[in-house]
Amino acid sequence: MGRLFWKFFFAFWLALLTAGIGVGTAVWLRHSAQQNQTTKQADVVDVRRASLVKLAASTLPHGGVKGLHDFIQTLQNTRFPPIYAVDDTDRELLGRPLATGVLQQARALHRKNAYPDAIQMVAADDGHRYLLFVPLPEHGFGDLFRPSFPGGNPGLPPMGFDGSILGDRPPPPPRNPDDRSRSPRNEPPSPILPIVSGCLASLLFSGLLAWYFAKPIRSLRDAFNAVAQGRLNTRIGNAMGRRGDELADLGRYFDHMAQKICSLINAQQNLLHDVSHELRSPLARIQAAIGLAQQQPEKLPATLERIERESQRISDLVGELLMLSKLEAGVAPGKIDRINLADLLADIVADVRFEAEPKRVELSYHGDIDAVIECQSELLHRAIENVLRNAVQHCKTAGTVLIAADFGSDNRRLRIRVDDDGPGVADQDLTAIFQPFFRSGQPQKPHSTGLGLTIAHRAVEAHGGSISASNRPKGGLSVLIEIPFPTRQANER
Repeated sequence: MGRLFWKFFFAFWLALLTAGIGVGTAVWLRHSAQQNQTTKQADVVDVRRASLVKLAASTLPHGGVKGLHDFIQTLQNTRFPPIYAVDDTDRELLGRPLATGVLQQARALHRKNAYPDAIQMVAADDGHRYLLFVPLPEHGFGDLFRPSFPGGNPGLPPMGFDGSILGDRPPPPPRNPDDRSRSPRNEPPSPILPIVSGCLASLLFSGLLAWYFAKPIRSLRDAFNAVAQGRLNTRIGNAMGRRGDELADLGRYFDHMAQKICSLINAQQNLLHDVSHELRSPLARIQAAIGLAQQQPEKLPATLERIERESQRISDLVGELLMLSKLEAGVAPGKIDRINLADLLADIVADVRFEAEPKRVELSYHGDIDAVIECQSELLHRAIENVLRNAVQHCKTAGTVLIAADFGSDNRRLRIRVDDDGPGVADQDLTAIFQPFFRSGQPQKPHSTGLGLTIAHRAVEAHGGSISASNRPKGGLSVLIEIPFPTRQANER
């Protein structure tokens, strides 16, 4: 669990916790308000007097409205709480005063069917419907009708629901208005349980989310460490699973990077192997020549000539390697020059034609390019010269090398094509011939270092161009060089 994991973890956890507490508190407050409103409405009716309401409702089928009137009138002279009967015109049966708010809340509770036994709607013979309920005494209705028994106007003795006389029983203690605050009610639920549950849930999901993001980053860290220790075959694409986010893309980019690094190191190792092989042969011949000179002093001039030739070969090879290393490192070996392209091509063709005379190879140059360009003249000269020399070396005796130079259709892209009459190259090796010391199964030419086309390829790329090879239909190899020169100026000498 690294630092990034804990950063993700605490950030997500605090965000989820804050959101959960905020939403939970809002829901709890709304629920409490609704519950308090419901409790407030229910407090206007004494739901414990449902038996009295049922008894009053049962008098209508037998005594009608008069019987209900007499029952309520008689009941108010007892110790029982008064029953109110309100018709559909909001008129109380006995004409007693009734607060409008209490009546509205009682009707609202009846519509909700909250307390069907304590609040009843009954139809009477006079065509009206009466709402029967018993208000709570704390609303002031208990003092409206005080009983006259005993010591007052004679009336019915207080009787219980079982028919027994309540005269011998002590009167119930007066209700203290403060008792209402102490009466049991439906308290709102405690927010502790939702808060604890939300904390635990956010803790769990934050941990999972932080682990989901931190796991591939740990894999990348381990992979970078493995590559730094030399394990270049390390790949983490499969370790990313099926995720399709930017972290998975980063894993694929790492695999691509590791593959390229592995290829470059292998190429360097192969180059080092080839260089050592190329240097070993002339050094072995020099050592053999020295031994021959020691054994046969009379052959010293020929031996010295052989030593000089092999030394020159080593010098050429070292020079080509230095040039190749500069190109691959992106170090420009020369400054930007302003040259005439026609003069450059003419000089290169003249130099190579001199080297081609011993093989009786003819160079045929076609191109009327009279333009001044800005380029690295040394690199461009080396690239074109190496391609021409390679064509002359592989061309058959008394063959012809064709050189054609022009600008493309957009008049801003130099095209140089070199065709020879040699054996050509296998199709699968057309791109490999630009690799260092490539051998296509043909015998190595005595004056070839094996780096000419490689240097030409790097030099053309340094100018933003491209070089490609293809086999000619009638035999031989065709090499095409294309270099953009957007700042060229025509017809300037």
